[in-house]
Amino acid sequence: MKRRDLMAAAALLAAHPALAQTAPVVDHIMPKDPSATGLTGPLHTVTIITPDLPGLAKLYRDGMGLALTGPLNIDAAAKRALSAAWGMPADLGWAMHMLRRPNVPAATQIRVIVTDRPTPAIRQSWSRQEPGPYGMGFPNDDVAAWDKHVLGLGFTRATPEIERFPLKRADGAGYEVQEATFNGPEFLRAIAISRRDGMAQVGDVDPVTKRGGPAYATQVLTAMEPMVNFLVNVMDYEVRTDRMWRAYEVPFRFATLYAKGAKNGHIALAQYEPKDTIAGTGAVPAPPNRGMAIWSFETRDVAQVETRAKAHGTTVVGRHDRIDAADLGPRRAVMLKAPNGFLVEVFEKA
Repeated sequence: MKRRDLMAAAALLAAHPALAQTAPVVDHIMPKDPSATGLTGPLHTVTIITPDLPGLAKLYRDGMGLALTGPLNIDAAAKRALSAAWGMPADLGWAMHMLRRPNVPAATQIRVIVTDRPTPAIRQSWSRQEPGPYGMGFPNDDVAAWDKHVLGLGFTRATPEIERFPLKRADGAGYEVQEATFNGPEFLRAIAISRRDGMAQVGDVDPVTKRGGPAYATQVLTAMEPMVNFLVNVMDYEVRTDRMWRAYEVPFRFATLYAKGAKNGHIALAQYEPKDTIAGTGAVPAPPNRGMAIWSFETRDVAQVETRAKAHGTTVVGRHDRIDAADLGPRRAVMLKAPNGFLVEVFEKA
């Protein structure tokens, strides 16, 4: 678009603000309607189940800069309610810790369930081509500095060098994305990602450290459409991007879905062709299995979410009139089984 055309479009929008909602979007990941509010909000909490708290702390606290608290004080009644909600065996002991980025309120938090013994592993490799919960993304303004820090802690990178991808905005202008993908505990990856050339980051960053996140979580699927339909029809999310990603040697379909109006806490989904998909462990990606096992979302109406779930054939694992614990606070909750068996917790503040 020429400069005079951009100036004319800006003048038109200034004179007619209502047209702003239908104006062409230059940035693919920005909200379709910034004023929109969906039934459920951005990804609120990611739950990782592990017997290895020191390993997780080394990556997410020491490496990614999150604040670790815990173990949280949870009374016996709340612990029984949570175990029942998540399908944890009665004889499995566990403690809860939280990882948060205090200066970035919009960042997704991580709930760590530390078990007293190992449970079956959801993943058996760091491969992008293995189905299952894959990792989380951490936006920042300086990938090279973050990369040096995390590698200095003894972690390895998924690729020999920091990856650099030339991409285009909707108006055709080019920009670069830089990524350093680190191999973490439970075969989960932490992705330090930066969009360059004046583009907004994929999530809010700390104004002092210029680092943020988690800003999104990723799953690799054997079937994309069922999960997209679940997120759109049950969770009231919107698809921002859906494309074939060919920057790697093995191409795959890649989609991003956001809560309506949101710029943080999105879901990234990948699907490879059957010939390019490798075998996983066969373990269901849900508690008590080890790894990323739950996504939690806040809603303004948990009963409506349950109604939508039933209408679209989603399995309702359980409902809870009140759970009172320090992780998410007092809430009503419904537990849903996503199409790939992954556990989704939707809660409304009580």
